Amino acid sequence: MAENELQFDRVEGSAGASPCASCQRPLIGSYYQAGGRIFCRSCAKALEDTLHGTEGQAGRVLKATVWGIGGGIAGGAVYAAVLALAHINLALITILIGWLVGKAVRKGAGGRGGRGYQALAVAITYLSIGFFGTLGPVLSSAAESKGLLESALVCIVGAVIGPVLMGMGSILSALITVFGLYEAWKLCGAIHIEVTGPHVLAPVASVAPLQAPPPPRPPPPPPPPSA
Repeated sequence: MAENELQFDRVEGSAGASPCASCQRPLIGSYYQAGGRIFCRSCAKALEDTLHGTEGQAGRVLKATVWGIGGGIAGGAVYAAVLALAHINLALITILIGWLVGKAVRKGAGGRGGRGYQALAVAITYLSIGFFGTLGPVLSSAAESKGLLESALVCIVGAVIGPVLMGMGSILSALITVFGLYEAWKLCGAIHIEVTGPHVLAPVASVAPLQAPPPPRPPPPPPPPSA
């Protein structure tokens, strides 16, 4: 990225005086730059592997999914409780669900982001809104003694079509739901950091220390007296 590039080609300073931003070891000879910070060669390579490497990707996706579902459950529980106890459809809670899911997916992905994680966060948010938005009325009508299987089927179907039905019933609810989905999408955006280098770390010539001036010469002796 242009805004992350160095504005100079050489860093003036004594060799080894500038430390690596990661390992804090002195930089000698050259350095790498990323995100406005400087790194040694080994730390720069480790950063590139972290940002662009595919090793362990399946595990990160699985962890991001589990964390995202946890965030959806946390926010959805609040949504369902309000619907069941207060009988009020507070669509603003869908923004909370989107925020929790987005943060959780990002956390589970180890701080990474991108289109895949964004799609995952939006899908979990959408299904959470639909599922818990349907669960609330189901819980409030438990006195009608619907069977457990029937209630589960209603919630599963609601997870798929619930947000659409809520949006068709109220334009405001539709806009708020879309904003909640966008919140999840935004929080899982890709991190664009370019690692550049090596750049030359130019040593500055050392300056000789100041020395005390030599003592003044004694005055010449007076001439001998004339005869």
